[in-house]
Amino acid sequence: MTDDPALECVRIFREVTGLDDTPRGAAMTGKDILAAPIESFDMDSLDTMEFVMAVEDRFEVELDEAAVNRCATLTDFIALVSQSQLRV
Repeated sequence: MTDDPALECVRIFREVTGLDDTPRGAAMTGKDILAAPIESFDMDSLDTMEFVMAVEDRFEVELDEAAVNRCATLTDFIALVSQSQLRV
């Protein structure tokens, strides 16, 4: 486990989505995952909720649902997490 939000969010994302269980996902680097549109991962609402909750728990933050929904990439999401950490 790391305190780096980017590395930790990628780790959680891979775990929650089962990304490493797919040929495409297993071939993706952390940079690829950070840059890809979130919608390209075909996550359902349960996957999304599980990911957001895992990140909130890990970083002890509460993320605004509307702000989460505006995130186009994981990089956007990580910026939101970082901003939320500053408010704590």
